[in-house]
Amino acid sequence: MVSYHWLQLMVAHRVCARLRRKFFESLMSQDYTWVDQNDGGELTARVAGDVNLIQAGIGDKVTSAIQFTSMFVIGVIVAFVYGPLLTLVILSVAPLLVLAGGAFAKMASASTGDGLGAYGAAGAVANETINLIRSVTAYGGQESEARRYEKELQIAYKADVKKAVISGLGMGVTFFIIFSTYAVAFVFGAWRVREMKLDPGDVLTTFFSVFIACVSIGQAAPSFQAFAVARGAAPRVYEVIDRPSEINPLTEDEGEVINDFRGRIEFKNVFFNYASRIIDDLEDDAMKEFVLNNFNLDVPPGTAHALVGSSGCGKSTTVRLVERFYDVQQGEVTLDGVNVRNLNVRWLRSQMGYVGQMPTLFAMTISENIALGAGLDIAVDKIEGKTVMQRREPTHEDIVRAAKMANANDFIMKLPEQYDTMLGERGAMLSGGQKQRICIARALIRNPKILILDESTAALDAQSERIVQEALEKASAGRTTIMIAHRLSTVRNADVISVIDKGTVVEAGTHEGLIDIDNGAYRTLVEHQKIEAKNVEKIQQTPADESEFREEALVFKDSVSKTRHDKPIGESDEERESEADVDKGILMRAFAFNRAEWYWILIGVVGAAVAGSAFPVMSIVFSRVIFVIMRPADNTPGEIRKWCLYFVAIGGGSFFGYFCQLSGLGISGERLTLKLRRRSFRAILRQEMGFFDERKNSVGALTTRLATEASLVKGVTGDTLGLMSFALSTIVTGFAIAYEACWRVALVVTGVFPIMAICGALQMKLMTGFDADSEKMYAEAGTIASEAVNNFDTVTSVGVQDVFMRKYNAALEIPIRNGRKSAMVAGIMFGISEFLSQALWAVSFWIGSIFVRDGFCDFPELMTAITGLLFAGMMLGNASGQASDVSKAKIAATKIFRLLDRESGIDPSKKTGEVSSISGHLAAEGLRFEYPSRPDVHVLRGASIEVSQGQTLALVGASGCGKSTTIALLERFYDPREGTIRIDDTEIREYNLNHLRFNLGLVSQEPDLFNRSIRDNIAYGLDHSDGTPVTDDTIIAAAKAANAHSFISELEDGYDTVVGARGERLSGGQRQRVAIARALVREPRILLLDEATSALDAVSERVVQDALDKAAAERTTVAIAHRLSTVKNADVIAVVSKGRIVESGKHEQLLRIPNGEYANLVKNQLTEATDEE
Repeated sequence: MVSYHWLQLMVAHRVCARLRRKFFESLMSQDYTWVDQNDGGELTARVAGDVNLIQAGIGDKVTSAIQFTSMFVIGVIVAFVYGPLLTLVILSVAPLLVLAGGAFAKMASASTGDGLGAYGAAGAVANETINLIRSVTAYGGQESEARRYEKELQIAYKADVKKAVISGLGMGVTFFIIFSTYAVAFVFGAWRVREMKLDPGDVLTTFFSVFIACVSIGQAAPSFQAFAVARGAAPRVYEVIDRPSEINPLTEDEGEVINDFRGRIEFKNVFFNYASRIIDDLEDDAMKEFVLNNFNLDVPPGTAHALVGSSGCGKSTTVRLVERFYDVQQGEVTLDGVNVRNLNVRWLRSQMGYVGQMPTLFAMTISENIALGAGLDIAVDKIEGKTVMQRREPTHEDIVRAAKMANANDFIMKLPEQYDTMLGERGAMLSGGQKQRICIARALIRNPKILILDESTAALDAQSERIVQEALEKASAGRTTIMIAHRLSTVRNADVISVIDKGTVVEAGTHEGLIDIDNGAYRTLVEHQKIEAKNVEKIQQTPADESEFREEALVFKDSVSKTRHDKPIGESDEERESEADVDKGILMRAFAFNRAEWYWILIGVVGAAVAGSAFPVMSIVFSRVIFVIMRPADNTPGEIRKWCLYFVAIGGGSFFGYFCQLSGLGISGERLTLKLRRRSFRAILRQEMGFFDERKNSVGALTTRLATEASLVKGVTGDTLGLMSFALSTIVTGFAIAYEACWRVALVVTGVFPIMAICGALQMKLMTGFDADSEKMYAEAGTIASEAVNNFDTVTSVGVQDVFMRKYNAALEIPIRNGRKSAMVAGIMFGISEFLSQALWAVSFWIGSIFVRDGFCDFPELMTAITGLLFAGMMLGNASGQASDVSKAKIAATKIFRLLDRESGIDPSKKTGEVSSISGHLAAEGLRFEYPSRPDVHVLRGASIEVSQGQTLALVGASGCGKSTTIALLERFYDPREGTIRIDDTEIREYNLNHLRFNLGLVSQEPDLFNRSIRDNIAYGLDHSDGTPVTDDTIIAAAKAANAHSFISELEDGYDTVVGARGERLSGGQRQRVAIARALVREPRILLLDEATSALDAVSERVVQDALDKAAAERTTVAIAHRLSTVKNADVIAVVSKGRIVESGKHEQLLRIPNGEYANLVKNQLTEATDEE
């Protein structure tokens, strides 16, 4: 008993760990097209939720099913030996039981599938929302996201309620048939005794054998229900596991490896379109629109080739084809003359160093992030003859060397933990420029043959860009380099520059050659990016009057307000880890949370009590029937029918009881799940940004908790509560009947029960600790999976699937180890409980026989007392077997209520605060700030700025100096440690938070869009809380203002085009224009532009900048820019350095400062206009 229960639990842990590994491995092996067409959140939700259901279906439920099924088989065999005809009569109803059970199981499985699908969709909503929490927060989307999430939960709730009702009907019908069968059996058995063809003892033996068999089937029902649920979950898991990848990056022995790879790249008559844009019903190729249209390109080895052109022309698509993210529809892409389709995918990507325009880092240390770029060592296994690829382990010196080449070493060394600094999700702890430099270091550390730079310096300040650009040019020497850039000054030294327009190369040549072409495409782009160098030089030659500068130009203030943010923003990770796994009274709180469903709970508890009393009550009828059959004088048809009708009545009561128990408690449990998930999601959305910066609150960890914890708590107020009520009713009724019939027998047997209760309590106590550790590690594994899938493009381009698979597998080791301990404890305690249950039978009959012999009770009283006690013992054994579910539920409930109780330092759900009209006068004084996750790093050190209503304030300075942090404080993502920010002379903490943010329009450096239509993304900037409909005219006007209407109109579905996760189906420039439209559509009083035009080509930038200038005319604007040409007309330009404002004034004023910070920034960006002309 101990061994098989323990072994099966171990098997379940190992099998499901293998399923998790296989699922994640299959995810990592998939081609980019498939992942792009599926929702990453929904995929990772399957690992968290569906595999848990499978584990429940193949764990101890398997051994229980085998145990009870074998008891059924043995019982039937014994019954046939002692009463074959009587057994046949009883078993004649078996087909009816099978048909009913099969029908109900099929319906339950279908409902399970529907519910899991809806929960997957809800998980996808949660994943996207938490991933884009800054955009959700900035645009006040918490309520709309919560409603989207709740809409999917409602679908799942209805499916699960249907399943609960079906389960109740199924169980009720089953036991009604069983009790009715007892009636038929005793009528037939009594007739056989009267005919002298069967002994009364044989009737008793046959009945007990069949009774045990039937009870076993009833006890096996939860196991079969778990099987049905697991069957509903398994196809969703195996759908991913069994899917073959069209472009598999994990294979080592498929495809060619070029031994003497030189790096020649060729595009030959390439036609390509993304799968989401292909229209199969167009037969005429001329009618089909391609992203690349008969595209030809030749990049000789060791040369630098620049691709320039407007946003969306196909530049980034070319490098994705080189890396084989996709395969072309026509033509071919070759490396050293070999079609990329014929090359080993993993080797192919290992030869390339890629830096994208949206720099993505992982929640690791800086050192680990850079080391991810390490190349592969390739060898041939001498024994098997297979190609083996081993990732290199770079030394610390290698990492530092790469960081120095990327101009990242200096800022890294200024961090408290330097290269061991742990970054937040997507590198959230760093500025955009710092992230981009680390990404460059990650690309350079592998010393690639091909270097791909897709806007690789877009987020850098002028000085860093100059240094990094020189480093990249030096690094590109001797290797093939493809550069994509909108800043043409960064590509002017390329060997060849190709201008792409509508998927075709329209011009190609050197910078000098192309600039000489009158009205040429390249020359037109250059003209739009010229800085007026002569005017700058003329102004710089004017002597500067230091006093004039101080009086007119400098506006920063030295005074520092001592206003502190005394309210702690959450607790530290260390404080939380020191907390107990389970809070006191947590189950009572869970029940209290469910009190609104008291009537469903009451129905379920009453039903469980009725169902639980059925078997003890049956002991009275059973003993009387046996007594009647054994006495010929009483064995009359009328007397037998009278007592047997009681069996039918008990069956009717069982039907009522089981139906009410399972459906009532099922409905209350599903409502609790709905409330807990709804409240948990809303609790997450109301948290401040510091909460999401904590590693334990990563996207993967939070979505995993949403998927699993609420359903575990439901088990306590649902299934376990029903079981407790059932067991209590059985025990109380059984003991009452036993004490009434023969109190001496009942008194002796009562002494065994405390031992059984102690075993159950000890099992629960021990397993709580094991389960707590396992849940933490499963959450850690879920975090790893979520991070890998959400950043699948970076994982693919860098080729680090193996790294994440190794981390994921390591995270599963602790749950497996704890599962072994948990299984051992469960097996031992389960075995002891079962032993005591069987021992109860022996003790009861032995003591009873003595009391009958001594005349203290007669045989009918003994049978009544013993059967009542036996049923009570069986139910207590079942209650002990459910201890693991209770322990997991207590842990889950503790986590949920800690989340619900957590007070947000900056809560957008609060309705209090000032809601007066905002004009836009902005003043910040003495700002001092450190990120909660990095309290030792001083980001702002007394910064003060001021801008009047309707004016434009530009923040410039080196990457990481605190510019974006200032924007974050204005949005109240965080509050400063010291200092104040006032809008219209009102401290921003006094404003209603939603009102404040609605008057702000934010365009971030990394434009994050939602996986919805372009229309919905633009409309996200509006406030629809008052029910005002969003018109197409409003959306189109905003798109036109952002220079987005033209490219949107050219898309097949126009404004209904779904942009994909984070907008990745659009180019960087297109994403940024949609994000600008989203900000402009709300007509904010204050416009916050954090590198708002950094991803735009020169022409689009000029048009959008004009639109932004026009939009800024009537509102206050705070703009951050590294391209100083975009902010030269600002009313105030503030230079930020090391968290302080060191210069402030107009463009012309700042240029007159000898060796001034701003003047030096401008110098670094001067385009040599004379040479270009």
